[in-house]
Amino acid sequence: MSMTSLKRAARKIDWLVRCILLLLTGGCLTLLVTWVWSDNATNYLLRSDAAISKQYISVPDNFQLLVEQSFSCPPCPDVQSIDGLETTGYVDLGVINCSINGAETIECREDKGQVYIPASFINNYFEVYGNVKREGSSRVYNFQHGYGKVYPVQPVYHPGGVFLNFEKYNVETRDKIICVTASHGVPLVSQWDPAGYYYAITVAQYGLSHHAKGILSGNPVPKPVAGGDVTASVWENVESGMSVEIVETSTALGTRKVLAFNAPESVTSPGPVLRLNTIEQTVCMDLQLNSPGGVTMQILTKEGKLGFIHFTLDDAHMVVNGNHVIYGMGQRNLGKWVHLARDVDVDWLKSLGRTKFNAPTCFMEIVDVTLHGTGFLDNVTISTSAHNDHLIHAADWLVISQDSQGGWPTSTGMKTGDNIELKPGWYSAMGQGQAISTLVRAYNLTGQKSYLDTVVAALHLYQLGSHEGGVRARFLDQLDWYEEYPTTPTSTFVLNGFIFAMLGLYDAMKTLDGEGQILAEKLWSSGLHSLKKMLGMYDTGTGTLYDLRHVINHEQPNRARWDYHTTHIALIEEMAIIDGDPIFRSTFNRWVDYFYGKRSKHN
Repeated sequence: MSMTSLKRAARKIDWLVRCILLLLTGGCLTLLVTWVWSDNATNYLLRSDAAISKQYISVPDNFQLLVEQSFSCPPCPDVQSIDGLETTGYVDLGVINCSINGAETIECREDKGQVYIPASFINNYFEVYGNVKREGSSRVYNFQHGYGKVYPVQPVYHPGGVFLNFEKYNVETRDKIICVTASHGVPLVSQWDPAGYYYAITVAQYGLSHHAKGILSGNPVPKPVAGGDVTASVWENVESGMSVEIVETSTALGTRKVLAFNAPESVTSPGPVLRLNTIEQTVCMDLQLNSPGGVTMQILTKEGKLGFIHFTLDDAHMVVNGNHVIYGMGQRNLGKWVHLARDVDVDWLKSLGRTKFNAPTCFMEIVDVTLHGTGFLDNVTISTSAHNDHLIHAADWLVISQDSQGGWPTSTGMKTGDNIELKPGWYSAMGQGQAISTLVRAYNLTGQKSYLDTVVAALHLYQLGSHEGGVRARFLDQLDWYEEYPTTPTSTFVLNGFIFAMLGLYDAMKTLDGEGQILAEKLWSSGLHSLKKMLGMYDTGTGTLYDLRHVINHEQPNRARWDYHTTHIALIEEMAIIDGDPIFRSTFNRWVDYFYGKRSKHN
């Protein structure tokens, strides 16, 4: 064999050895990557037992969750970024078209027999929610059926205690609330009328939520800063022609010491100033204006700018002009004592429009208080909250606003179905019930009998049919139902509104005596019988129905969105606690399961 042939053979052997070494190296790397991947790959929870679920979802121990076997799948394909988070370490997978029920085609990804469908499609198709968040050094995709939460209610229900789980409600910050008025101290709603109106349900919920927060979070002891009994208050800028002094004056409660003040009437003019410089956001005071003028609270925002909140005798509820906002107490209160209990952070927030609490333009601290005009001032305090004051404001509004029928008519009309309308002046059983629950708690707090007199009068509309202007409907002319929206000639039989109306009856039954107690118990018993008979009709096997319009009016079913479903869960749990019938507890357990993705069996 020639030397040239030997060299060629050697090169071939060398090439084969290199190939073998390369293949062995590649195989080893593949095994290593596979081992590391299997040990560190993110697990995506598809089905969960109770132990695994609690790592992702905070739920009470007694909630019945899914018990099917849990398993994991490898991470889904990624794009360049998700919610601004950089992505690394992901492999491009093969594109595959997914045919959705033969009606549309979407682009998906495939890897080793697994097909990955875009979360955006899943969210829309199955009406679920999901987003990517960073938790520490990892990213987590949060998958949930609804943004609402299942909050357990208190283990015992009584008329002086926490109402449902209303401590979670922040009524005054809702987008549909224009402001909390200075004239009555209750929310003004814009839901069906952008000009604003008072709505008994919203007023009651405002009072009930603060009452619940006061019980669970406590009512802080307010710090007195000015008044007839506070001799140490220092008023600055008291120039010639101005004065702030302690005097005695007659009030409905007798003679008492108060501060009498005299200053220029314009709220933009200098006046006596009390420095506060406090991050505590709640200010309470008793104020009597005997001339045009008012009180100004100067605040500092998170971005370091000044704002001015004025309380005057204007009739307009809220007027915003740049960094000045005026809350009107109403000309009718000239020469009268008005109790202000203001969450200043909320007052400023509402002047900003649709703004969140953490925005830089929001409240940071109260700088000072300035007086304008002539009048009296007393009991000026600062604190972090004034929950009981807000409850009393709500109850007082209910007392003075109740009409001769014992109800709180809604001043604006609304439409609740394809051909079902309520004209202005309609009553709501939910409004009656929540108003009663508010009034009973105000009575238990103060002992003031006028609250119970208002409760007794509120029972009247429960006895009147919808066609008579009341709130009672009859299902198949056999079962009494207290309607949130008492429409005629047909009814919709709204579930949550009915149970809220029932809770009001229970509160009345347990608080009143005499004929009022007898009537409340009769109405409660009739409604309880109806609820037990009709409850199953609201169960879809995967969720709940908001009402029964599909049964009565032959419209398409009105499914309860998940936020309403969580309300149904809380209401049924409350009924289980109050009544003890197993139908309520079993229904509660099943409806909780629906929220976490479990469905009823099919044939």
